[in-house]
Amino acid sequence: MDSNLMRIFADKKQDGKEVALVTIIASNLMQGAQPGTMIIVDQFGQVIAGQIADSVLQEMAAKEAQRYISKGLSRKLMLTNGDKFLEIFINVSCPADKLIIVGSGNMVQDLYQLALVVGYNISIIDNQPQTLTRERFPLANELLLGDIAELLQSSTIDSNTSIVLISHNHEYDEPALLAVVNSPARYIGILGNKRKVTAYFSKLNEMGVAEELMNRVYVPVGLDLGGQKTSEIALAIMAEILAVKYGRPGGFMSIRSVTKEMERHDIYY
Repeated sequence: MDSNLMRIFADKKQDGKEVALVTIIASNLMQGAQPGTMIIVDQFGQVIAGQIADSVLQEMAAKEAQRYISKGLSRKLMLTNGDKFLEIFINVSCPADKLIIVGSGNMVQDLYQLALVVGYNISIIDNQPQTLTRERFPLANELLLGDIAELLQSSTIDSNTSIVLISHNHEYDEPALLAVVNSPARYIGILGNKRKVTAYFSKLNEMGVAEELMNRVYVPVGLDLGGQKTSEIALAIMAEILAVKYGRPGGFMSIRSVTKEMERHDIYY
């Protein structure tokens, strides 16, 4: 095994990058593709380290690695090019997505359940001990009780983090927004109505918070699915979080409205 490539792969994992380490298990190529030969592929299908002697097989391996990165799955595959073949193992590293929810009411329960299904690590922050309980959120990674703004400021927030503010009676949404608006979070959404959030934005603007930071806050939170029940609104929120993650508009996938962008997207599936 190539210790240098292993180190690069470990560094990429530590940095939270979506990458795959492709290792040849078996091959009938004489040189440059013996068992143990490795390449590292990024989420865009680019080989960023290593080389396989056969350029066609390398391109095929990189495309398969890109496909499985998008699925978050590791796989063993057989690739062929004429009479040449490679058996490879694609070791995928995808950083865990994190969802921080402020609040612990009924809608938060529904959002928590959906986030579990999608595979998010979940932290729930609130100052309401009667609802922030293990009985209500048994599989949450963290239940943090106390001052909401202080807990948010001490939380680890990176580009794989989504934040949804649904505090009790929206009483703490404003300080919570102030605590995270400068963070590198991928997604920040607020359930509060437009009037209240416009007031929050005005105050943040007076405090000198850059407009481009405020423009990335999603309000009202969620895609327009038309649902009114708490579970339906939670589904709309989770759908919007995923749309932002994948850079998608969140529209219909009807064949009549397929665009070239969607056709490019199809290579991942």
